[in-house]
Amino acid sequence: MKRLFFTILILLSNISISYSAEQRFSGEPLPRFASLSREHTPTRFGPSIKYPVKYEYYSKFQPVKIINEYYGWYQIRDRKGDISWVYNGYLSKNNYVTVIHNKTKLFEQPRLTSGILAFVDAGALFRLGECDSGFCRVDTNFNGKSYSGFILQDNLWGV
Repeated sequence: MKRLFFTILILLSNISISYSAEQRFSGEPLPRFASLSREHTPTRFGPSIKYPVKYEYYSKFQPVKIINEYYGWYQIRDRKGDISWVYNGYLSKNNYVTVIHNKTKLFEQPRLTSGILAFVDAGALFRLGECDSGFCRVDTNFNGKSYSGFILQDNLWGV
């Protein structure tokens, strides 16, 4: 009985390894970040429309981490740690980031002694620019006003 259990376990682990490693099609490194490209994004329990919908996102530009690929489908993890599959047409390479702490400082320049443009709440979305020396250049529009500045990289999810 013990031998049967280990045989099944070995077979399942081999299936899992081939499923994740051999079916990649993009050639891009894993994991990596992307953003949702539509206002409504259904995700599924598996990499096909045959699987039921698991989550529905209603936030365009939401950053997600791609952790696996399978023939045009991506397994993603969101900021909260939820994992599901999404078709590649729902993702964009335009990287956005979300702020993870309330009252995060948006600096004028990439240094702690710089002036503060705003205090940003958790969940705010920014388009990601270059990151260097622990700061990332970000920009967004909020209430008809554009904001552009620098946020400490440790305060962002999606980098």
